[in-house]
Amino acid sequence: MKFGNKMEGSPEEIRDFFQNNGLNITDYMERPDLPLKAVWFILPVCFIVVSLTCLTFLMPLGTSMQTFVFLLGCGAGIWLAVNVQLRFKNTWAAVFVAIGTILLILVAIGTVTPTEMIQQLNKFKN
Repeated sequence: MKFGNKMEGSPEEIRDFFQNNGLNITDYMERPDLPLKAVWFILPVCFIVVSLTCLTFLMPLGTSMQTFVFLLGCGAGIWLAVNVQLRFKNTWAAVFVAIGTILLILVAIGTVTPTEMIQQLNKFKN
């Protein structure tokens, strides 16, 4: 059995070590987080796809309906970004998902065109 940054040994050796020294193993071990189920990723993606579809193909929507669908898509994008952060613990991926979703929705609603977005990105880089 080895000690250091992590313990190495068979489960019996580790259990016996703790029992022989009067220690409770649950005081020293953490239960790993359960991974998020796929439904928590599929649901916000479906909301994003529905909002992108509505904003792209159903342009004669009223202003209040457009605002609602826009906010639904943005909320779903943030929800997806939070899920990515919780599951993969990668802040850059979560930020990329959130910003990417919002930019896609802005293009779908017609606020920004893809060429304007590229021009702004080039100005930002310089």
